[in-house]
Amino acid sequence: MPLMELSQIVQSIASSFNISQLPACALSCISSRCDVNNATCICAHNSYRSDMTGCMFQSCGLPDAMFSRNLTSIICNEPIRDRRAQFKFTNYLLGGIVILTVITRLVFKRFYSSTRRFGTEDWTIMVATVITVVSSMVQTYFLMPSGLGRDIWTLSIPHLVRFGQYFYMMEILYFVLITLVKICLSLFYLNIFPGRGIRKLLWITVGFHVAFGLTFILKTTLQCRPVEYNWTRFDGNPETPGQCIDIHASGWANGILGVVADIWLIALPLTQLQKLRLHWKKKVGAAVMFMTGGIVTIISILRLKSFSHFANSYNPTWDNWNIVFWSTIEVCIGLICCCLPTLRLLLVKLYPRVFETKMSRSHNSGTTSSSNAFKSINHTRFSQTAEYDEINEEGQHVRVKNWSLVRDARLSRDIKDDLEAGARTVRIKPLQRMPSEEECFELTTTQEDARTKGTGTVGKSGVTSWGSERRG
Repeated sequence: MPLMELSQIVQSIASSFNISQLPACALSCISSRCDVNNATCICAHNSYRSDMTGCMFQSCGLPDAMFSRNLTSIICNEPIRDRRAQFKFTNYLLGGIVILTVITRLVFKRFYSSTRRFGTEDWTIMVATVITVVSSMVQTYFLMPSGLGRDIWTLSIPHLVRFGQYFYMMEILYFVLITLVKICLSLFYLNIFPGRGIRKLLWITVGFHVAFGLTFILKTTLQCRPVEYNWTRFDGNPETPGQCIDIHASGWANGILGVVADIWLIALPLTQLQKLRLHWKKKVGAAVMFMTGGIVTIISILRLKSFSHFANSYNPTWDNWNIVFWSTIEVCIGLICCCLPTLRLLLVKLYPRVFETKMSRSHNSGTTSSSNAFKSINHTRFSQTAEYDEINEEGQHVRVKNWSLVRDARLSRDIKDDLEAGARTVRIKPLQRMPSEEECFELTTTQEDARTKGTGTVGKSGVTSWGSERRG
């Protein structure tokens, strides 16, 4: 026979039970302000009931406190609070969006990108997505049925023990996921910026996130001794052996350091924009893309507010709902932000005419449209009807119109190809270094000069500029 919840037991006897028969520890909490038989006084003020609740859980054992608080809630006709539906909807919605965006990213990178293979950040995001799906299933099918989003006094002791088990599991999964998200963002920036200084800082950032994540994963795993005390402390037995570190303080430390790390990830790429001689619209476009990570930072700050009662709450199944809710949003939005640059490239593939029109319009006016700020190719205007070559990874040439993609940093030999374009011959000069990922885009100081003068050289930064000469 399944065990009835404590709330059902209390409701079945509340009509015949006198409040004066409550345990002495609970009666002392009530009688401090009201007569124990004066239900009107007991139920008059929410602040009084809140103080009474704290007093009961401090003065009584867990089973007596839960029973007493549930009985007073029934006498006062308090509504039964339940936020499970809200969490389930958010979990399903964000989980579905994450799966869709990640699959779209991977399909594009595998079948439509020039490299047609996955990079390190792609494998990282795949692992993170699998763990996110597992985390979502644990939350939906185990943590919520164990009491998340409900008041502790409406549950039974076995429910609380199971809640402690699954919440402990979710703490570890959160640290794994948020570490993978930040590593993925750092690897993305490494594929964009070729400068030695910025790459050194980014590798240091990757190392910091790895060390930071491992530290808090280990801390969470061993925060209580023995480990099972993470959930046996809810069994209602004061003799249960075990102790924990200051979980409340470590939670705040992780939250604050996480926000600082997010701000650092936003600031790093933004510092590179001011060094570029680009039209202000292109700089704004680049800044908007980089600052999508600011959404994660905002969510991290909102998550900090949920730590006000973390680990010190008398009602953990209700108060910790905010932590799980905002942690889920933070991870899912972080994964979506990691996929946004690739989704933009997909739009270019699906709607090329829209982008080609903007490019032609930009070339005729002598400037580049802000919509092309994140193009992973160099645009060079020779004539409106000219055809140029795309050099793929194997050194093969594909005829395309209106633009030329030069990307072959992995070739050890010089590539020279004379192409007829009207009365002109375009000579593609050898590359020293060029980012190989589809997300890489040209934000160079030499690009604007090369576009207007028609000549160029290979700069120290590894970015190729153009040269042209007439045949004959």
